[in-house]
Amino acid sequence: MPLLQTKTPLDTWLAMPWEEFVNIADAPDSSKLKSYYYNGEMRLENMSTGSDHSKDHMTIILSVGVFAALRNIPINGHDGCSYRKKGHTEFQPDASYYIGDKADVISWGTRIIDLDQYPLPDLVIEISDTSISDDLGTKRLQYEELGISEYWIVNVQTMQIFAFTIAIDGSTRRIRESLVLSGLKLEILEQALQRSRQENQSATTAWLMEQFR
Repeated sequence: MPLLQTKTPLDTWLAMPWEEFVNIADAPDSSKLKSYYYNGEMRLENMSTGSDHSKDHMTIILSVGVFAALRNIPINGHDGCSYRKKGHTEFQPDASYYIGDKADVISWGTRIIDLDQYPLPDLVIEISDTSISDDLGTKRLQYEELGISEYWIVNVQTMQIFAFTIAIDGSTRRIRESLVLSGLKLEILEQALQRSRQENQSATTAWLMEQFR
């Protein structure tokens, strides 16, 4: 059923059977929405087109890419990709990465990544301009339950990064240096976000390259 017919509210978790969620999430009207499903509830969000959100998104993607390239760490990143475990869960983070031995695990031509076929990404990142409470709340619980190794929340308003490592037993702890991208200090990324308020992306990327060498 098309989203416009259902008038599904955005930015809130709603109880929903899995089949109805899939019908809404896969409808053409939902093509510019991010979709999540967890614990029998669905959430739809607009894919942000705001300048602040999109610039911080680009700064983080550039930072991770430059760091991995300079340190010879194999990665493959996904921008706004959907991950789905049939009947159970779906998430669509702003950015996500397969790292190291898993870098090339996703076959070309894959649309929605089927978690019954493929492994979880090693790192998921949410860029939070207006969704910080949910990114630190329900989505964090979702990622913890799934057992994703590392989760970052980038607060656009404060230029802070909240990062968590998730152990096999589901326990979490906050980190200030990435474990899946060994040696990457999140303080450097926060400084890059701060610099991006005053200079263009080329200048910020050049500065990052010097920090990562």
